[in-house]
Amino acid sequence: MSPVDLRTPGRPAPLRCRNDAAGAAARTLDGLFSRAARRRPRAVLVREGPHTLAYGTADDLSTRLGTALLRTGVQLGDPVLVHCADHRHALVAQLAVLKAGGVCVPVHADAPADRLREAASVSGADVVLCGLATQRAWAGDGGPRPLALDDPQAWRQIAAWPVDRSLPRSAPTEPAYLLPAPEDGARPAAHLVDHRAWYLAMAARSARTGPCGPLVTVVERPTGPAALSALWWVLGSAGTLHVQPDPAAVPGPGVLVCETGAYAGVLDVLATAPPGPRPRTVLLVGAPCPPALLTRHTELLPATALRAEFAPAGSVLPWAVSTHLSDGDAPADPGTLLTPAPGVRLSLRGVLGEIRRPGEVGEIRRPGEVGEVCARGRNLPFDVLGDTWQAGGGGPFLSSGYGGRWSPDGLLEILGRTPLAAAEPVRPGRLVTS
Repeated sequence: MSPVDLRTPGRPAPLRCRNDAAGAAARTLDGLFSRAARRRPRAVLVREGPHTLAYGTADDLSTRLGTALLRTGVQLGDPVLVHCADHRHALVAQLAVLKAGGVCVPVHADAPADRLREAASVSGADVVLCGLATQRAWAGDGGPRPLALDDPQAWRQIAAWPVDRSLPRSAPTEPAYLLPAPEDGARPAAHLVDHRAWYLAMAARSARTGPCGPLVTVVERPTGPAALSALWWVLGSAGTLHVQPDPAAVPGPGVLVCETGAYAGVLDVLATAPPGPRPRTVLLVGAPCPPALLTRHTELLPATALRAEFAPAGSVLPWAVSTHLSDGDAPADPGTLLTPAPGVRLSLRGVLGEIRRPGEVGEIRRPGEVGEVCARGRNLPFDVLGDTWQAGGGGPFLSSGYGGRWSPDGLLEILGRTPLAAAEPVRPGRLVTS
């Protein structure tokens, strides 16, 4: 396929003013970033090995890239794939898409070819923002047009254009992200998250745990659940996202954000590491925290608070949370006991082991009975099932694929995965967001 041609601008996007009030613009994800960039333009936003990216630089680059997206034909609400191996490029790409009023479709840098095709098919994206290393994965005809963000020639062309004064075009209730769900046979194809839901979820996290502080460390590649979750939390505090490229390195002080499944490897490193500074807080995102993992954390990091967020099917935004303040004692309750996240309503529906199609939920289960964990709320995404959405806010409950039951003291106990019938193939087509 051909790269994006920056020399031949596409049809200008129609101007629709969606952020008349400054307050509304501030409640978008890119508005959150812009406030931090104005306050601390020279502060380090991303530190990745020997490389850094300042807030002011990221603001300028993303505005210019957003202008280029508009000139190449990206319309309001259009999905744009982000497939970068560098956190700095990935951040600039996401900001540019949001400023242009588009929808970010993040793809893991190491995703296999079939996952790339699935992301392109589900989203219907015409453009992929990538690097020269990941651009090769999009070679061929008929797919999204790649634009390499580490191509000097591309940036020379972008810099020659005057900044589009209609930016930013984002709005709080408009879609911000389309998150492809992990491949597990029958989960929804993707989750659609608007600015407001993500903004509220991060604000609720800060209210629950306190601000993230000046330094947050991640140990995964760009656009993964932990990296995305950490990124917007960092921007809310105008802090620095520290990328630890070597998985064998010891995490330093500050907050460590990690996927639950990857934390065992971090503890293996800490078990043999010499004495030194350790994280003050560990935040796990994704699957429930197993009791054995909680016990090992307590043994190795007795002074480090462990907080866990249950965010099933790659949704990133938490459905339920648990907090374990390690003090050297054995944990009082297992890591699979959770409380609903703020703004989220949980219920147990159907029968554990019942075969159901994606999007279907059974009857509500009573206390003590086992059912599938379902949720809805203003802090949750939408499920995208083929050509339809399932609303997480006021519509049907989202299904997690996990079984659970209510404990006598009102906590949710996660029991494990539930089987589902095979999903119908998702038909390719452009994502309609209006």
